[in-house]
Amino acid sequence: MGVNFSPFEIGRRALHAAQMGLSVTGQNIANVNTRGYTRQQVMLSPTPSDGSNLRLVGTGVTIDGVRQFRDGFVDSRLQTETAISGRLTAQRDALSPVDAVFNESDSNGINSAMNSFFGAFQALETNPNSLPLRADVVTKANAMTGTFSATRARLTGIQSDADRQMRDEVDQLNGLTEKVADLNVSIATAENSGNSASELRDQRTEAVRQVAELTGARAVEDHNGMVTLTLADGQPLVSGDHVTSLQVQDQANGLGTIMFNGQPAAIGDGRLRGLQDSIATVGNQITSLDDLAASLAARVNALHTSGTDLNGNAGGNFFEVPVSGPITAANLAVSAAIKADTKVIVASPIALPTTAATIAGAIGSLLTDPTSTAGSRTGSFSSIYASIVSEAGASVKSVDDALTTQQAILTQAQGQRDAVSGVSLDEEAINLLQYQKSYEAAAKFLKIADDMTQTILSLGQ
Repeated sequence: MGVNFSPFEIGRRALHAAQMGLSVTGQNIANVNTRGYTRQQVMLSPTPSDGSNLRLVGTGVTIDGVRQFRDGFVDSRLQTETAISGRLTAQRDALSPVDAVFNESDSNGINSAMNSFFGAFQALETNPNSLPLRADVVTKANAMTGTFSATRARLTGIQSDADRQMRDEVDQLNGLTEKVADLNVSIATAENSGNSASELRDQRTEAVRQVAELTGARAVEDHNGMVTLTLADGQPLVSGDHVTSLQVQDQANGLGTIMFNGQPAAIGDGRLRGLQDSIATVGNQITSLDDLAASLAARVNALHTSGTDLNGNAGGNFFEVPVSGPITAANLAVSAAIKADTKVIVASPIALPTTAATIAGAIGSLLTDPTSTAGSRTGSFSSIYASIVSEAGASVKSVDDALTTQQAILTQAQGQRDAVSGVSLDEEAINLLQYQKSYEAAAKFLKIADDMTQTILSLGQ
């Protein structure tokens, strides 16, 4: 490289470095609001010195590449906190409608219906022969069974909604894992060819974040730049360019189970875990309601069959007993015989002395009888139902409180990520001025070098 040519090469490299810096700065500014974007910076180094003619003369600047500001630990923590937040958010959204189902602030709830039903039997005790009071017993019984059925149907609807959402999000997950695998290949190809894959890495980071939000999957990058996404039990959802999709298998109850390679998938966290937990929680509430309905029917039927009706005949079941399967909140119903003729309602005196003088009085006292058992719950029917309502409300509140705390933690983790990888417009504005001045100085340097060359050339004319 000649002495007169060297300044031009130094200036050219300086101009190119300044242009690259302006381009990268512009890219940062343009993506300041792009989710998942990672701030970039041009990496520069001095070019090797020219030792020709025993001189050590600098030859300018070299662009080593463009790097992204990433912190693997911070990114991993953000994925973890995102997964927890996703689980709690899904639970909160799925369980929130349960509060309205068990709302006992009006006269349409189960507690009110049970009070009316057992109160109707207590009224019948005062006048066992009254046909209007018997008709009122049937009316109140029908209202109670309808309330049980409607409450159970609403819970079943909430459960089905969560199940449908789970199926939709499994489809979304499978699309995201395919995207991660495709980006794995594109990134490896680009970087093995010596090209930058910064934008591709940002796309993959965002896709991985969404997968973590859905499943709590963990991401590990190998030496080829490809990530492996694993479930809670270590099974890989994505490994290089290979994807194993999740499937939803229908169960006998109509709900779905997420499957992985023919086995129930180990979803440790994320929205899918939250939906699975919500489906199970509502399922437990439905079971508790069924247990209450079955216990109520069994105790009423036991007393009702122990006496005689108004016609002098042995009493039959007050509530229908299904041909197959247990009594549930869905099928709890007054027997057809009682609906057809209220005279077959048993209100006769009790054979053995008790606190109540008649069958009607004994049935009416069941509401507050502390010896009833429904599933694992023991107490009066009113207290058993109150515990069901209390647990349902507590489950919603505990999730809501946990989500409030988790959102603060997630915001902190996002702030840590932004501090490392986020774009600061103030910093980029300073970079713009810096690269602008560098470009102007390089251009002025080339002008001076050109003037000097023209002067030297004119001396030889």
